[in-house]
Amino acid sequence: MKTLFPPENPNPHHLEIPPSLLDTDSANSDEWKLIQLELESSLDEDTYSNWIRPIKCTPSGANEITLYTQDLVCYQGLRNEYLSKIEECKGRLGLEHLTIRVDLESSLVSGNKETSFQFADLQSSRDSANASPAAESHPEIEVNESSSGEAPPLFSSSLAKNARLNPNYTFDSFVRGPSNQFALASCLNVGDNPGVNYNPLFLYGSTGLGKTHLLHAVGNQVRKLFPDLVVTYISSERFMNEMIYCIRHNKMWDFRQKYRHCDLFMMDDIQFISGNKAATQEEFFHTFNTLYEAKKQIIITSDLFPQDIPDIEERLRNRFQWGLIADIQPPDVEHRIAILMNKAEKLKVHVSPEVAEYIATHAKRNVRELEGALHRIAAFAALQGRPLDKAIAMETFHSLLGQAPKQLEIETVQKAVADHFKLRVSDLKSKKRQRILTLPRQIAMYLARKHTQASYPDIGGKFGGKDHTTVMHAVKKISAEKNKDLDLKAHIEALDRMLEQSQ
Repeated sequence: MKTLFPPENPNPHHLEIPPSLLDTDSANSDEWKLIQLELESSLDEDTYSNWIRPIKCTPSGANEITLYTQDLVCYQGLRNEYLSKIEECKGRLGLEHLTIRVDLESSLVSGNKETSFQFADLQSSRDSANASPAAESHPEIEVNESSSGEAPPLFSSSLAKNARLNPNYTFDSFVRGPSNQFALASCLNVGDNPGVNYNPLFLYGSTGLGKTHLLHAVGNQVRKLFPDLVVTYISSERFMNEMIYCIRHNKMWDFRQKYRHCDLFMMDDIQFISGNKAATQEEFFHTFNTLYEAKKQIIITSDLFPQDIPDIEERLRNRFQWGLIADIQPPDVEHRIAILMNKAEKLKVHVSPEVAEYIATHAKRNVRELEGALHRIAAFAALQGRPLDKAIAMETFHSLLGQAPKQLEIETVQKAVADHFKLRVSDLKSKKRQRILTLPRQIAMYLARKHTQASYPDIGGKFGGKDHTTVMHAVKKISAEKNKDLDLKAHIEALDRMLEQSQ
């Protein structure tokens, strides 16, 4: 077995320091500063900030320094990736007699001094990647309890602390309204009590409605209230890219250390791991299980309801529904006005209520469209030296927003519903009464009434000559049940978004 705190480097690199700096320990620290400056000029900013800047240097003898890293991941990265670069810098600086040692901070030893961590051979842990979740929760680490009988927590701040959170995305800066009230309340609860009530928390809604803002707000809240907890935010695309990199460079152990050892794990846009990404789904599955079994908070966002995410493993779809599912709806016009005024205040742009109402009435798909409209009008007014009034707003957006959206046809609605439920349009028009057909048919009638200007008789005529009372009954039934039946509500919301995008 190898200890978590490896012995000092058995093959130190001897590099010479200039004679004027040879005999003092403080001079050795100064030499590390010179090496840091050299590294800063040769590495990109992110690499230097994440791997080199956090390193602590302590003189450990004449012509000798010890570099301390904050966690095991950084320790391995320094030894495997950056020690050779440090050697190159020493050569360029003429530091030929300086001995460099690499070690972990002693502060990582948690609790009683008799407590020790051990990890098995790294290669054997990589070979066990396909083991069951329960068996592989922590294949690399075993814990020996201290004399007090208490074992230190495995999930601690010993791992990467860079949460990649936007400090401007907080609950205070989030404009609340009826469309996001439930999702906001859920996130507030999780921010105050991570891992207690709603785990996992699944947020879904169309793009640009504030899901990412809420994720960052939860992360910022947890870091404020519980500074010792490890918070990890990542997009599904970055998760996949990092995994591919680690597979290529034989670093999957590091990857699992990073994502399975955190207290709050947040993944944005989970729908992007669907499709032919079996390895990514497999790795996320085991990450999810490890965190869930350790009662660590998981938050996931998606553009789609879990049942509507295509080509994703059923076991993942099932796990997304273990906790709480909260949706975010498109904001109504009053809410859009409030959001717009809030954005204008942050940009220090004066917008009259008349202009705000005009923009909010036309830019109604999502918050990003609202913000883009505001930026465009403000820029156009500033460039022309004119006041930001309704006239310039209408002039700026005459071609984009002033044009009324095209009206949908009943046939468009029928095709969308048929594709969604994997049926034929002819099935919706038939007189068959199987439930597998009657529910989609009623949903199609409801959406036709909602998204077109057609009358009840017109709609009935397009559905195989149905009587107008049949259409009225379908619309009334779906309207009453959509807020009670979660699956029905998800189907309608998905179809609403699809039809709105086709306008």
